[in-house]
This record gives sequence, structure tokens and C-alpha cells, in this order.
Amino acid sequence: MSKHDAKSHARRIHREAILIDGHNDHIMLKCEQGKPIDLMKVNRKYHSDAPRLLKGGMTASLFMVDGHDLARSMMIVERALREIARHPKHLMQVTRTADIRRAKRTGRLGIMLTWESGMALCNNIDILRLAYRLGIRSITLTHFEGGCQFALQGTPSYFGYCTPEDRASFRRTMKGLTSFGRQVVKEMNRLGMLVDLAHINDAAFYDVIEITEKPAVSTHGGVFACAPHARCLTDDQIRAIARTDGLLGIAFYHKFISRKRATVDKIVDQMAYVADLVGIKHVGIGSDFDGLGEGVWPVIRTADRLPTLTEAMVRRGFSDAEIKKVLGGNFLRVLKATIG
Repeated sequence: MSKHDAKSHARRIHREAILIDGHNDHIMLKCEQGKPIDLMKVNRKYHSDAPRLLKGGMTASLFMVDGHDLARSMMIVERALREIARHPKHLMQVTRTADIRRAKRTGRLGIMLTWESGMALCNNIDILRLAYRLGIRSITLTHFEGGCQFALQGTPSYFGYCTPEDRASFRRTMKGLTSFGRQVVKEMNRLGMLVDLAHINDAAFYDVIEITEKPAVSTHGGVFACAPHARCLTDDQIRAIARTDGLLGIAFYHKFISRKRATVDKIVDQMAYVADLVGIKHVGIGSDFDGLGEGVWPVIRTADRLPTLTEAMVRRGFSDAEIKKVLGGNFLRVLKATIG
């Protein structure tokens, strides 16, 4: 296949596929900055917005709308819902997988609201149930915090490069889920919410694996064997997630991709690594667009450049079916088993 034919082939696969991104911080970032969400406005200071996500082929993204502070979380949820209602021809809320398929058919961007931390639950299970009623369908159980009031794990998560010996020590010495954290996982399973293990400490990670009766995911992270960062999953953790029929969403943050020069091909390296280790059905995309810190750009710099990932997978020799699974089919399967 010529280079031109390969690119055309990749573009066709990309158009046909359902694309699901496990993590996008755009709404939260705008609210933190005190700016209107304005999802339909292109602003190249950011990694993403609705026009560029749609141009890049995105079907649905999991948008973070806080989770740390209850009052702020309620405010951001309301602003997000209001923004969706302002643009019914281009945006729609996702609360079930049928909504994602509808977004694909109608050419709209599906928005699934998520919390990145369980602190806003304030140790009250009724707040979790209210969050579900408001459309929250996934919670990242912690955003590093631990051992403080309302944290769902007993020890803060480590952030940074580390050794395999460090990881083994973290699992032995860190305090895992609190009793309320365990209750949250069980209730999320019952309600139909996605349990997200991104940011969790290594002890709490295995607590969730032991408790959950539904697929668990790490929505935005990486492979420790490729980039030895504490936010990346070890082989044993990848196998554990696979046993729940869950997946790892590969983030586009350079530190999670390589300690040297991070490239799109190295993102594909991580996808291939997971596929070889546990099967192609256990890997997806978790860009972390607009969540990397001021002045930090992802490896795939902006949402409209997402087709370059598909082109790289075609060059690597992934089949059409495998590429469609990675782009969104795997996330769709996991969401069907969790949110319905």
C-alpha cells in the first residue's frame, strides 16, 4: 500500500469509527479560569473545543466537571448542562451508550459528565445518588488526595517517575480505600456508573479490583513498562483491569508516553504493548486534553489532529477492526456493561 493509499485508508476507518475519549478537562479549565464554557467557539489557546473535536472525528468525550468541592461541582454541572442545551444541533448529553450511537448518527458531540475525585461526595452516599440523577456517569475515585477529610483512599497517590521496587513498596505500605470508598464502588456498580482508577494509589487500586463487579478502567494513563511513571499501570495492574473486562485509556501527556521524545508512534507502542499483553479489547484513548497544566501541549497537540493516530495505527499494521476497537469500540463495550 502506498503512503497516499495508507492515508486514505486511515481516513476512511476514522470516519466510520465511533471515537470515544476517556478524559477531557476543557469545561473544568474554563470554569477555573472564570471564563464562559463556549464549547462551540474555537480558541487555539486550548487543546480542544467542540468544532475541533468534531473535525477530528470525536463521537463522545468524558468531560470532567470537578468532583473535589460539592458546591463548585454543582455549579459546574449546571453550567455544562446549560451549555449543552444552548447548542442542541451540535452537542448532546450522554447518559447511556444509546446516546453515543445517536451522537454518531446525527453528527453531534456526545458529552458524558464525570467527576475527578470523590471528595464532593462528603462521605454521604445520597450525594452519589444525586450526582447520578444529574447525569454524572463516571467518577475518578481520587485526584491524588488521600488521608484527608472526605478522601476515598487512606494515603495520597505518588506522582512522578519511579522504579518497579517503588511500585511494590507503594502497594505494601500505602493505605487503600476507606470504608466509605468501598461503599462508593459498590453503589456505583449498582447505579450504573463507571469506576475510574486513574490517579488512585497502588493499594487502593487492588481494593477496587477485589470489590468491583463491573468493568473498571483507568481512563487516562499509560504503560509503566514504556514510561516508568507512577500514573502508568504495571503489567500486573493491566492484567487485573483486563480480568474485570475493563481497559486502559492511553493519555497524550508526554511524561506518560516516554522519558525521552514522546511521539504519536510511541502512543501506538503503548497500545500495541497492552494488546500483546492482554488483548486488543483492553486499550482505548484518554487524551487528557486541556488538563496538562499551563503551557503544556499533548503529543497529539489538538483535537482536530486525531486522525494522525489512526494513520499511525495503519502504518503499524493494526487491522481495521482492531483500530475501531481502540478508537472507541472498546470504551463503548465497557460503558454498555457499566452505564447501560
